[in-house]
Amino acid sequence: MVLGATLIWGTNGPVIRFINSFGVGPLLITLFRITVSTCIIMSICPRPRAQLIIPRREEIAKPLFWLSSLGLISSNLGLSMAFLRISVGLTLILYYTAPIWAMIGAWIIARERPTVVQILALITSLSGVCFAVWDPGEGLRFDLMGIACALAAGAGYALYLLNGRFGLGKVSPFKAYLQNFMWASVICWIAAICSGEVSTLFKAPLKAYIGLLYMALCTSTLAFGMVSRALKYMSSSIASVISMSEVPLSMMWAFILLGERPEKSAIFGGIFICIAVILLSLEPLFYCRDNR
Repeated sequence: MVLGATLIWGTNGPVIRFINSFGVGPLLITLFRITVSTCIIMSICPRPRAQLIIPRREEIAKPLFWLSSLGLISSNLGLSMAFLRISVGLTLILYYTAPIWAMIGAWIIARERPTVVQILALITSLSGVCFAVWDPGEGLRFDLMGIACALAAGAGYALYLLNGRFGLGKVSPFKAYLQNFMWASVICWIAAICSGEVSTLFKAPLKAYIGLLYMALCTSTLAFGMVSRALKYMSSSIASVISMSEVPLSMMWAFILLGERPEKSAIFGGIFICIAVILLSLEPLFYCRDNR
């Protein structure tokens, strides 16, 4: 099921470029995707719903409550912008620095002491980013804004994960899930209305809406549901490692649908980043063996 989810996720880049060809920008793509997801989450919200929909004052007062919603927006918006500026493969490779950002966030928020494995993963990941985007002779190989957006998307997803571990998600996972999407949707609507872009969404052709619905229903609801189902039969560490198949699968879809060939430097740097993520995912196993 995890492989099936990553196969669906891999289509994100080509679909976003397809939707954008009709004049629908990254902000509106993010708005539609998060709004539809919010509606679906609210429809399956268990009773009593009021306790889950209405946040308490002490919950709102915590910075991580708002940072996680902004992180969800950053994750979606950053990916959409990066897909339009740099290659699909490079975007996903840089996005997969998310576990490294989450690790750094845990150091700051919980004041966790870095382990040897974590430091090694950090160095490996940073090396991978450098190899992917920088050439000693030529300098920066790709669009700087695209690179920044992809990294910001990874950092945004890390904030979303940190809320699940140290914020509201630690107490009530479903409420945190709902609140993140609900407030992210509100923020997106405010941004779209203030920028005047919201009118473009209502003028979009049917083909653009088909692409938007595919992203909201398939790459969001269906794919995440498949992963959630799979976690009943395997550990989150194994699922995390398997989910990295999204990187080569996204390259495959980009080649089939867009004729885009992955850059050698991106592949080389991606190997380092994948190794770093595998080290973090399997870190508990190292210490389990040490304790025996």
